[in-house]
Amino acid sequence: MADLNQQDFSFITRALRVGRTQTPFIPDTDILDGQRELITAPLWSNNQTSLTAVYTSSAQSSNQKRYYYEVLNEDYSTLTSEPQFSVAYGDLVGSGSDRGTGNIDDYPTKAIYKQYKQLLLGSNESIFTFENEETSEYIYVINVNRTRFKDKMDTKTWELSLIGLDAAGSASSGVVTLIDDADTSFVEYDTGAVRTYYVRSGSLENGIYTADTTPWGIYYPNNGVIVLNGKALDASSSFNTNRSPSTGSINQNNAFRLFTSISGAIASDTASYAFQGRTSEVITSQYYFVRLYNGEHNYSTNPSFLTGSFGSLKYPSMILDPVVYVTTVGLYDDEQNLLALAKLSKPVAKSFEKEVVIKVKLDY
Repeated sequence: MADLNQQDFSFITRALRVGRTQTPFIPDTDILDGQRELITAPLWSNNQTSLTAVYTSSAQSSNQKRYYYEVLNEDYSTLTSEPQFSVAYGDLVGSGSDRGTGNIDDYPTKAIYKQYKQLLLGSNESIFTFENEETSEYIYVINVNRTRFKDKMDTKTWELSLIGLDAAGSASSGVVTLIDDADTSFVEYDTGAVRTYYVRSGSLENGIYTADTTPWGIYYPNNGVIVLNGKALDASSSFNTNRSPSTGSINQNNAFRLFTSISGAIASDTASYAFQGRTSEVITSQYYFVRLYNGEHNYSTNPSFLTGSFGSLKYPSMILDPVVYVTTVGLYDDEQNLLALAKLSKPVAKSFEKEVVIKVKLDY
């Protein structure tokens, strides 16, 4: 066999390249790993920063309401209503709740207190301790829905309003607005860091009301939880928490007092006392740079590209000067299994005279 000259070799090499439909990535050149981006967004459904109405869910069973109330942004009967947060009342010794049936120590308020103690406190802590070292055997909890706060709630972006209650647990008068005491609006990439802030009276517009030293509660942004001091709510916001009888044989429905206080404050002045908040989420991305060099990917495997029983090119002009249009990029594993498809917003022309670089971004 005669040796191939340089022109023949170049022709064969080019033929192999122009017919290529797949190209392996070069890891250090074409793949960029571990890129992280922090995305902030409104806390509530429908991209809303302010929650201007709240409703309880009629889908909850009476047994569930012994433990907590789920709070929606619209009446449950509407198709667009979604859970926003839940409210609960916890008592260290189980006061203010019925015993239920079965287990003699099945006190919902005690279960709630123990649940949040295990979730939020250290192993050596047995009781919630608020500002000025004040402890409380009973707490009120606002737990934002996980799908709402994503990775974490942001600091210095939420404001909650509470209205005073009468002895019967109905909205009365006297509204207090609460915020956290973080120095600045603080977001971070490390979602696992433990952070806590005190809850203080004040507003997002005017800051902390320094004259009020009431130990209102503790804010846990990474958990989407606000724990309110039951003693402070009784003393400074007329919550009239009913912890009797001490045997815990009657459900006093204290959790609903918190819902009434929030909904009553909003109803009294929607513009001023809406429940406000923002959230942030860390998005990890991987970038793939798909490089289409001038001598590659200039022909198509689409059957419409060919004609006849021998698979000849349909248009002779495409033999030496083809122009194709890239619409889709497929990502395959080493065994040629298709893993993902990336669609271009519009077709991109490709020929021997043009090179194309397409950046594919995978978020997770």
